[in-house]
Amino acid sequence: MVELDVFVIGGGTAGAYAAETARQNGASVGLAERDRVGGDCIFHACIPTKALIQAARAYKKSRNGDSFGLPSVPGQVEYSRVKSAKDKIVSDMAQGQEKDLTEKGISLYKGRASFASPHEVRVGSETIKANKVVVATGARPAIPPIPGLKEAGFITNIEALELELVPKRLAIIGGGPVGCEFAQIFSSFGAGVGIYETAPRLLINEDEEVSEVLPGFFSARGIEVFAGVTVTEVKLDGSAKMLVCRDREGKQRTDPYDTLLVATGRSPNVEELNLGAAGVAVGRKGIPVNEQMRTDVPHIWAAGDVTGTFLFTYIAWEQGEAAGWNATSDSPRSLDYSILPRVTFCDPEVASVGLTEAQAREKGLSPRVGKWEFSSLPRAMVSGETDGFIKIVADGKSGRILGGHIIGQEASTLVHQVAVAIRGGVGVADIGRMVHAYPTFSEGIRWACKEAG
Repeated sequence: MVELDVFVIGGGTAGAYAAETARQNGASVGLAERDRVGGDCIFHACIPTKALIQAARAYKKSRNGDSFGLPSVPGQVEYSRVKSAKDKIVSDMAQGQEKDLTEKGISLYKGRASFASPHEVRVGSETIKANKVVVATGARPAIPPIPGLKEAGFITNIEALELELVPKRLAIIGGGPVGCEFAQIFSSFGAGVGIYETAPRLLINEDEEVSEVLPGFFSARGIEVFAGVTVTEVKLDGSAKMLVCRDREGKQRTDPYDTLLVATGRSPNVEELNLGAAGVAVGRKGIPVNEQMRTDVPHIWAAGDVTGTFLFTYIAWEQGEAAGWNATSDSPRSLDYSILPRVTFCDPEVASVGLTEAQAREKGLSPRVGKWEFSSLPRAMVSGETDGFIKIVADGKSGRILGGHIIGQEASTLVHQVAVAIRGGVGVADIGRMVHAYPTFSEGIRWACKEAG
């Protein structure tokens, strides 16, 4: 039997950072991974989707050369070449992941891991005894129990990234970030796309004004949006997959598609862990943890998507680092999620941080709100990217910035200026007086703050 100070289950972002941090603190560390080290971010999520999104944007620019006095590229894209380029980016980033861990002194165990007792983990035929354990097994796509879905056949983000051809007609079930990003990818390359969302609007966690304008931008790109509908059934009609849905008034519609993409959330990977043998509790969303990533068993921590908290790679990174640190240090660290930027990389991008206007009012505040349209930004005009706006939410009394909500070009970058302002307790008057370089997208933050002032 192998004995270690810390054993990490899962070699994705959270697991790798937990293992590396524990090793830096001088612990003997082992890590189990049943597949490829690197996790969903590299192979099935952030990196490949953003590579395809970047290709889609480049393709859009190439077709609109006339607006800049340039020749436009004719003809349809050969999507298999786009996929090959994406695969190379993924391969380059994945290269050396396992070697990097082992060179840092972390023992790597390949195979499925499960608890044999609170301090023992089996990986294949080996049993590892560890003083501390970190669970970082991630999550997988959640599949809704829609009658006929399984029989008709469907794909998730995993299979969507491996398609060699663009579907002619694609239905996306789910209007969250994953659904919106894939809608942009495939519509850009010629697919007829329909998004079906149960909530009354896309990106339901975003500011209401942002969610309300997004369908219009999608429609201009040929994407149909059906919000406030429930998919009740999928039927086969020859080669067509007939998607049946009903709205809140009971009106039913049936639409034909070639491919169905399910993007309805995530389920934690806990079934194979035998958590009962360790005494670790698990809920519907994942393994509950405290602010230090500790489970209800004192020597076991959990990090990343398996906790069901915030399903972002950068949060998995922070949680993994915290878990690895707290498992090997007498000075525990707690995580603070109060200022958490988030981005949906659709076109136009959507990014936000802090309170929405509605959330501020729910807290009993009387917020000041300032908006600035991208169409009024000189940089947006010369870039041909005038869709969207910047919205700043500030405290009505102090003027302190409470939140920022952006839909438009470079939203993923701009949101961090707002995040820093919130962290520093900066007011809209301070940003409104601050000189910004011209012409930049960042000026929009300044003018929105002046509007809120």
